[in-house]
Amino acid sequence: LAVARVAPDQLLNYLDALYPVNETFYDIPASTLTPVQIREKLVAIAETAIGTEKVAAANELLKHKSTPNGGVSVTEELKYSIKVSRQNSIHVSPTVLWDGLIQDQVSSSWGEKEWTDFFNAKVTA
Repeated sequence: LAVARVAPDQLLNYLDALYPVNETFYDIPASTLTPVQIREKLVAIAETAIGTEKVAAANELLKHKSTPNGGVSVTEELKYSIKVSRQNSIHVSPTVLWDGLIQDQVSSSWGEKEWTDFFNAKVTA
């Protein structure tokens, strides 16, 4: 969410950089890391995709607020995303919404061809 806020036009570059190392963040490998350490690792990956200046801005969004339970600057966005998911009875990921409707045909096994076909069918402009 921090990367999406500071570099929305480079979010896909970030996700492309994150994907090859995503197993680093699976339960067992990440079980001994603190939330701060996980954020630091995610931001380090972002630097290759969005550049040093924007990484500094993302880091600022990930600093704890002054209140003990205030979260970080993107906490409210995360809570909103979770609320949208729960109100749509989404408890499994990936679940895709298009125009607010669940798209049951989407699968975690999809590759580039399936995603391209999906978007070509949905995007008419």
